[in-house]
Amino acid sequence: MLALGACAAQTPQNQSQVYSSLSTGPLWVEHSLTSSPLKLAFIEAELGSRGEQRSSSYPSNYLGEKTSSALGRKLYSREEASTTDLDCSSFSSSAAAQKAFLASGGPTRDPSGLDRDGDGLACEWGTYLKKSVASYQASLRPSRTYSPTRTTSRRSSSRCYVGPRGGTYTITASGNKNYGGC
Repeated sequence: MLALGACAAQTPQNQSQVYSSLSTGPLWVEHSLTSSPLKLAFIEAELGSRGEQRSSSYPSNYLGEKTSSALGRKLYSREEASTTDLDCSSFSSSAAAQKAFLASGGPTRDPSGLDRDGDGLACEWGTYLKKSVASYQASLRPSRTYSPTRTTSRRSSSRCYVGPRGGTYTITASGNKNYGGC
């Protein structure tokens, strides 16, 4: 696991900078190993801001894997008034909004009002995570572009078969059709 400098006070801004300074590979490793929801939020926001959706080293490790279920669930109280002029349109992406939200004390605090529903996911970050999960799950389904038609053969004798177009064949010991064997 990543050591976040034991001597320095761990402010949200410091944590955000630590994860921003890591390369993508170690971030994905940390993503798969951490059990801390706050660390996971920082890591996913950083990976999302880099356009990452899935680890190339660990294909079953993907964005939103552990966090997308929070979308729409009120987990944090949101009774404080916004103290800044920021809103979701102030950011280039939902990942950038999530990073700023976390750096300003999120998910427990929301001084900018970026997470009004209290699910811990700023702006449309939760929707982005859900789409990432759906994309991963779709990649696991088998392709349906090829579907061979099933034909039934009529059997004319104990070893000789008649195909759908009238040709005859036998089945070899290896399971292949032998069209010259009848």
